[in-house]
Amino acid sequence: MRLHRMMKRFTKRTMFVLITICSVSITLLYVKERDNLSQPTQVKPLSQASHTVKSLSRLRDSNRKYILFWDHPWSVPTEGFSEGDIGGCKGTYNRSKLPEAGAVVFHYSNLDKETMPWKHYRDPEQIFVFFSHESPSYVINVEHRQTLKKFENHFINWTMTYRTDSDVFAPYGQSQFVQKILKEGKKWVDRHLEKKKKVALWVVSNCDAVRGSKMRMKYSDTLVETGLPVDRFGKCFNNKNDFNELSADDLDTYKFYLSFENAQYCKDYMTEKFWHNAIACGRVPVVWGPSKEDVEKLAPTGSFIHTDDFKTPADLAKYLLYLGRKYFEWVHEPDKKTLVLGDVLEQTGPKRLCRMMLSNNYKKSYHSVSKFYYDEDNACTSRNSNHVSYPHFYFCITLVLFLVLMVFLSTVFKSKFFFGNPGFWHRE
Repeated sequence: MRLHRMMKRFTKRTMFVLITICSVSITLLYVKERDNLSQPTQVKPLSQASHTVKSLSRLRDSNRKYILFWDHPWSVPTEGFSEGDIGGCKGTYNRSKLPEAGAVVFHYSNLDKETMPWKHYRDPEQIFVFFSHESPSYVINVEHRQTLKKFENHFINWTMTYRTDSDVFAPYGQSQFVQKILKEGKKWVDRHLEKKKKVALWVVSNCDAVRGSKMRMKYSDTLVETGLPVDRFGKCFNNKNDFNELSADDLDTYKFYLSFENAQYCKDYMTEKFWHNAIACGRVPVVWGPSKEDVEKLAPTGSFIHTDDFKTPADLAKYLLYLGRKYFEWVHEPDKKTLVLGDVLEQTGPKRLCRMMLSNNYKKSYHSVSKFYYDEDNACTSRNSNHVSYPHFYFCITLVLFLVLMVFLSTVFKSKFFFGNPGFWHRE
C-alpha cells in the first residue's frame, strides 16, 4: 500500500514536471520562430565572410570579365539568361571558366547538388550572387523550400531579383520594351488603338497551386459574372489549343489584359503578365497581385489600372467598358519619371551585374538569404486565403493538443490537477 502511494505521488509529480517543461518549450519555440521571421537580414563586409577560403593566384586577376551562370534554372536548358556579350562582360554556363569569373550566379534551385565551387576554393574577390525571378509564394508553397539553407552563413554576397531592394535589380526581360515604345511614340499608339475591338484577354495555367492563384481565379469569375467580356484561355479553361490558333491580328484586337499575378502583395512582383502580355502588346494591364504602390514605382505613369482602386469587381467591370487614349498618354506625352524609368528598365539584370562587378566597390555578404527573400507580407507567402501566420498557427494547434492531453491525463489518473484539485499539491 505504501509503495502504491509512493508510485502515485511520483507519477503525479512526474506529470506535473513534464507538463511544465512542455509549456516552457512550446513558448520558447514560438518566440524563436517568430524572431527568425521578423529579424532583419544581416550583412557584413566580404572580407569577414565565413565562406571566404584560400584563393588561387590566378583568381586575383582584376580583368576577370566572365559572369558564370552556375546552371540553368531547375537545370532546364531553355530557362535562364543567354550566353555571350553582356555589356563589358561575357556570360557563360561553362564551369571551366570558374577561375576567370568575377561573379558566379546561382539560381535558387542550383544548390541542391554537391558539385559546388566552394568545395574547392573561394576567392575573396569573387562575387557569389543569389538569383530568382519567382515569387516567395511559389517557392515556399509549390516547391516547398521553407528555407534556403545552402545559401546561408555569408555564402552569398549579392542578391539579384525583380525586387528593387536587391543589390542587382533584375526586372523581367520584357520590361525593355518600354524604351522602344517611347521612341516610337504617337505612331505606336495610333497603330494599336485602331485595331481594338474586343475588351479583355487572359491566359492562365496555374489555377490553384497557391493562394494567389485561387484568389485571382475567383476575381476573374466575378468579372465575367458581372457581364465583362473576358476571353479566357489556358489549362485552367481546357482551351489552350484554341489560344494557340489565334492569329497575331486576333490578339491585337484586345484592349485590356488581366495582369493577375499568382501571388498577392509580394514586393515588386511584376512579371511578363504586365510587361509582355500587356504593355509590349499594346494592351492596358489590369493589375491584381502587387500593391498599387509597387506598380506605380516600376510602371510608366498612367499606364495601368489597379483592382485596388475599385470597391468591387462589378465597379471595375463598368469602368473597363470605356477606353479612350487615357492609358496610352504615357507613350506620346511621357512625364519625367517615365523617361527615367525607360532608361532604368532598358538595363537587364546581367548588365547591371557586369557594371557592379567591374567597379568591384560594393562588397558585403548575407548572413541569411532566407530572411531577405522571405521577408514579405503574410498575404504573399501564405498558402491559405485566411492569412494565418504559420508560427502563430502552429503555436495555437500545439496549445490545443496540449490542453487535450492535460484533460486526458487528469481522467486517466482520476485527479483534477488541471482544474485545481488541492490534493495534487500535497502529500497523501
